[in-house]
Amino acid sequence: MNRGEQLRRIAEHAADQWGLVTAAQAKRIGLNAVQILRLTEAGLLENVGRGVYLLQAAGFPLHLEVKVAWLRLQPATFASERPLGGKDSGVVSHASACQLHGLGDIPAPKAEISVPRRRTTTEPFVHLRTVHLEPDDITLIQGLPVTTARRTILDLLRSKTDGGHLGGVIADAERLELIEIQDLQESAQPYTRTYGLPAQATGQELIEHLVDQAGKHLRSQEVARASTEGFATALELMTRETYDPSPAIRQSLQAMRRMNEQMALPNSALQEAVRRIGEMAATTNAPLQEAMRRLHEHTVNPRTLEEGSGAATVESRPAIEQQDSSSGRAAHETSTEQPAQHHVTDDVQKDTGGKPDSEYDQ
Repeated sequence: MNRGEQLRRIAEHAADQWGLVTAAQAKRIGLNAVQILRLTEAGLLENVGRGVYLLQAAGFPLHLEVKVAWLRLQPATFASERPLGGKDSGVVSHASACQLHGLGDIPAPKAEISVPRRRTTTEPFVHLRTVHLEPDDITLIQGLPVTTARRTILDLLRSKTDGGHLGGVIADAERLELIEIQDLQESAQPYTRTYGLPAQATGQELIEHLVDQAGKHLRSQEVARASTEGFATALELMTRETYDPSPAIRQSLQAMRRMNEQMALPNSALQEAVRRIGEMAATTNAPLQEAMRRLHEHTVNPRTLEEGSGAATVESRPAIEQQDSSSGRAAHETSTEQPAQHHVTDDVQKDTGGKPDSEYDQ
């Protein structure tokens, strides 16, 4: 087998293993120790771990130490042949899992791998943990089995990881939408005393405590705060006399303000609100100004706002019936002399059970 064929066989299998191949795997595809040595001396392979080689043309992969340690757990078995969660397979966990997920800034001087049965290693940079994992606890990152963000956080809680570092992991996991805080609360609650909180503290309180220690904020907290601040700012802008929105926005704001003020404010405040709304109206919109004037008169004395062209109903305006006939005729003559063709938006309504004045239409 010439050198070109040797490289072809190695590359074919190393492509699924981040450019890496073990000596035991190379032997399975027909290479012996002498051939591997010569490829290394020629600069085509590089020894990156005991019995693990990197195809130079592939370039150095991210998290090289973790991947080398994982391959060495089953040196003769290719990555494609290892079942997820198999009895001899390992899963990257704890601080190393944080690195793979891109969470927090926990120091990871060793490659931490959880294995389903007790195993030992002489590698100084590898830490094996005997842990039983459910299928839902495992995900794949760059083809490497890694504990999920949720399981990683719980593992860090059990191992009493520094609170500030752990809080950073939690905040990043939520920001990246890798966890739901609500799903984590119950499982986190048993660790409240570990981190200095009372035993009766909730999981939510523990999570917020850890995130505060990290000097960060949960995304859900930031959204809630932004919503509150944004609403307060909007209300402030709506009350500023210098605020000059577009006509369409002004119309919507005025309608909302009128609705809110008529329902919630005392009569004196309603009078002032109506006056200000009238001032905000376009000066060239005579029908709207007239409507606002009548609404203002209604807030001062509701009896002065007549139904339709001036004829009040018995139920809604009983006091008007006590007016003398001359006043009634004068009001009627005034209304017949003025053309009743006012056009305003339908949010200007009479206070007669909430129905729009029939004299006005869109």
